Formats: sequence, structure tokens, C-alpha cells
Amino acid sequence: MLTGKTAIITGANRGIGLETVEVFAEHKAVIWACARTQSDAFEDKIAEIAKRNATIISPVYFDVTDKAAVKSAVNMMGKNTKPIDILVNNAGIDAQALFRMTSLETVQESLNVNFLSQVYLAQQVSRYMIKAKRGSIINMASVSGIVNSQGDIAYGSSKAASIFSTKTMALELGSYGIRVNSVSPGFIATDMWKDRKAEVYDKVLSETPLGRQGIPREVANAILFLASDMSSYITGQNIVVDGGRMSGRV
Repeated sequence: MLTGKTAIITGANRGIGLETVEVFAEHKAVIWACARTQSDAFEDKIAEIAKRNATIISPVYFDVTDKAAVKSAVNMMGKNTKPIDILVNNAGIDAQALFRMTSLETVQESLNVNFLSQVYLAQQVSRYMIKAKRGSIINMASVSGIVNSQGDIAYGSSKAASIFSTKTMALELGSYGIRVNSVSPGFIATDMWKDRKAEVYDKVLSETPLGRQGIPREVANAILFLASDMSSYITGQNIVVDGGRMSGRV
């Protein structure tokens, strides 16, 4: 589905990001796997994935909140692979606390990582996509940006902003042949759910029609669909991957 296409994936060193690298490699994309810090374990893993799938995966290291580093990295990737076909804005952080206990610094950090970095990366990468008159940008959002819950003032606000900005980007970039969509995972087995209280886990499970927790590959498959030509007439949409939980809450 992605043969001949080049993809940039941020937050590629774990969870949904790493699974997306795996899925894209299986579909023969050339991948820039982006992480904040260098890791031998990460480089060994992507080298193994690349060899197993007979494709090219290159590690790139930068902090998504560092504009100078982002611009430099995108320029490097743009010069070394033309065109850039896909951007997966996956890097993100979690923050859970009641709003009275949440510092403004925590809110700002969530906005910087989960929202503003997506906007800036999309600005930089879309310059290359505009020249090619094609491209697909997928922003990682969350069900927390759709329906609010206690403790989500920082994380939920950043993800709501991501969903809104996705629609704006789609409106402005559509005439250049660039599609922009977001994916909102829900109850997925990632690090963000690892330390949640048992009663929270059980409550969410009871509210999920499919009766189980999702796995990262199920989110990565949705990202694959939006990145590929299978979704060539889909833009400005937010795809919810949550086992049906939001269907009873929106």
C-alpha cells in the first residue's frame, strides 16, 4: 500500500509510533523514524524491522518542541528524500491531574508537545508536499479531546486543539492535493494506561462495547489507511479507534 512512498513518523521509539513504523515497513514505505534521544536499542530494533521487510528505515533525533532542531531535521530529510509523502505527528506526552492541582507549566508543556509541535512540523513538511502537489498528514489526537473527564485539563485540551487544527489544515491544504486527518485512540494498551488505577481500567472496560482493550497495531492500521491511497477522498476527519466507547458518550 505504501510502496514508493516516504514517511516521517515522530515518537517512533515506542508504543503506537513504533508499531506504525512496523506496519509501514510491512507495506514497503521508506521511513524516517524520529525520536527525541539516541538509543542503541531503538536503532537495533528499526534495523531489524528494515531488514525483515526489505525497506529503508533511518533514525532521526530531535526534540519536537525545539523549532530550530525541527526545521533542521525536516530540511535534511527533505533534501535526502523527495518527495515526502506522509507525516505522522505521533509524538506526545500524558498529564493526569485535577485542574486545581495542574500547574500552568504542565498545561503549557502538554500544548507544546501534543499540539504546537504538530502545527510546526506540518508547516515545515507541507512545504515539500506543496511542491509535489500531494501528501498525507496524520495527527495523533485522542478521545480525551472529544469528551472531557476529570483530570484531563492539560492532555484533553491539547488533543482537542489537535483535532480542531487538523480540520483547519485540511481546509487550507486541500487545493494542493494534501490530505490532513487525525486519529483518536481510546482504550489502547500503551504506556499511558500502564499505571492507571484498577477501578479506572475496569470502568473504561465496562463502557467499551467490544469488551476488551485495543492494541497499538489496531491504531497503526488506521494510520496506514489514512496514509495510503485507500483514503484518497478522505480529509479533515478524526478517526476514533476506541472499541466503540465514544458511540455511547457523544
